[in-house]
Amino acid sequence: MRIKAIKMDGCGNSFLVVDELKTPLAGYNRSLISSALATQHDTDGILFVDVDRLQGTPSMKIFDRDGTEETMCGNGLRCATRYLHDMYIRKGNFSIITGDGKKEVRIVDDLTEVNLGEARDYRQISDQLHYVFTGVPHVVVIGSEMSLENARIFGKSLREEKSLCEFVGHPEGVNVDFIWRDAEGISVRTFEMGVEDVTLSCGTGSAASAYVASKVFGTALPIMTHSLGGSLKITETGGCLSICGQTRYQGKVTGFVNNIHPKPTSPIDYHHHYPQYRW
Repeated sequence: MRIKAIKMDGCGNSFLVVDELKTPLAGYNRSLISSALATQHDTDGILFVDVDRLQGTPSMKIFDRDGTEETMCGNGLRCATRYLHDMYIRKGNFSIITGDGKKEVRIVDDLTEVNLGEARDYRQISDQLHYVFTGVPHVVVIGSEMSLENARIFGKSLREEKSLCEFVGHPEGVNVDFIWRDAEGISVRTFEMGVEDVTLSCGTGSAASAYVASKVFGTALPIMTHSLGGSLKITETGGCLSICGQTRYQGKVTGFVNNIHPKPTSPIDYHHHYPQYRW
């Protein structure tokens, strides 16, 4: 099966946008599609976007590079926002249905801002470790400047630490953010589940990092977060965290996926469907 998509990135966090108004995939295995497309085009995840034909409400599903479906992805939501705005919804402010509920989003000139909702379940684990849920689970590590290689090593270790993951209520694993103060805010390096590596940027990780930094450093939001791929402005309004920054189109791509026939809604009676065959 051939699938057309648009490649985008938000602060270097790269995605393929699959428009299900143009390529309907109801009943197909999006997990297999996602892992195949992400590998072919070297992206962090796949965004499946759609617009309800009756109510006009847009929606987004996000799958990681390994085919795991996530409830939320901040930079993915920002890319979906830009795409949906440019293709279908000309309003500057609208909402998108996600796995973590309805999210308010907006376009301001060349910037894309999304409201991730309230930071949830915050707790301090130790002097350096903090936990917060910003659509997906994040463990934030307070420290000093860290090399990319060390972020990979220690990020993988914490992401797979069973006792830590169970302690925060996510035995499937956590994302890990390493943060330190810089001249204009904080620097962030995020080891992401599903990608299983340090990504150039992570929207929910930047939000989690800024939220923890505001508590630990006593710095009021908004806070600028700086990742390898760029900067995001994290603000808080009415107890909800928003992330704002640039998104970018990289071009059109085509992927090829095998063995993704629609899943049957009921068991197939092979004798009824294929009576001409003798086994």
